[in-house]
Amino acid sequence: MVVLTDFGKRVKELRLKAGITQESLAIRAELDRSYVGAIERGEKNLSLLNIEKLANALDVDLSYLFEHESFAPRSAFFKRELKKPLEERFIYDINLIDQVISWRIAGPLNENDVQKIAQNIKSLALLLKRGEIKLLIDNEAMVVDGQPFVFTPEVYDVWEDLQLWLLPYLRKVAVLCNSTFMKNQLDRLAKRSGIAGISKHIFSSDTEANRQEALEFLGLTSNRILAGAEGSRYINLIQEGPQEKKTIV
Repeated sequence: MVVLTDFGKRVKELRLKAGITQESLAIRAELDRSYVGAIERGEKNLSLLNIEKLANALDVDLSYLFEHESFAPRSAFFKRELKKPLEERFIYDINLIDQVISWRIAGPLNENDVQKIAQNIKSLALLLKRGEIKLLIDNEAMVVDGQPFVFTPEVYDVWEDLQLWLLPYLRKVAVLCNSTFMKNQLDRLAKRSGIAGISKHIFSSDTEANRQEALEFLGLTSNRILAGAEGSRYINLIQEGPQEKKTIV
């Protein structure tokens, strides 16, 4: 049946874009690996329960399984990019006056990268007022050849732990997403971590409108990261920690 073939292709596409194997998806969905393989080949007529298990394992809403959105393939590009210094793929800024931590992700990150980033974000949070911090996160640059890519489940797990730790420090969080897929995943992540009530995940084809919406949500008029300021790289917290507090603006 065409519907089974199309659904199987969709599951495979989302699995590959998430960077996980059939075995990993099967474990997360509590299904047999051979059963997942048969689904992807269009050979299984699934129950609604198993469709829901797959959606949860891929960390998307049920409805998104039936949408169509193209993604960049995980290829040699990712391996090359991961060899670049972390400070070239993760660009950040802190504003002590407005109580804002902002960052842009400009390339793929692995679990180890995000562990380092999370530790430094915690250090930055301790420089600001508890309960007053605004986060502005720009993921729009996570694109290869015009197509978006998303984080692996292992990376999302680290982000979730970071959100749980940050929750008492946060006032508002705005995230610029690169796709409906990412927005869907981050909406679900925010519900699990408890920040859903203070966060906004934004995606549309209008980049300028997205950025303005993020600034208005946070009560800001401008931001160095969104303005592309080169100065936002000048404090290398990734390697040195927050010792250079006097140079942070």
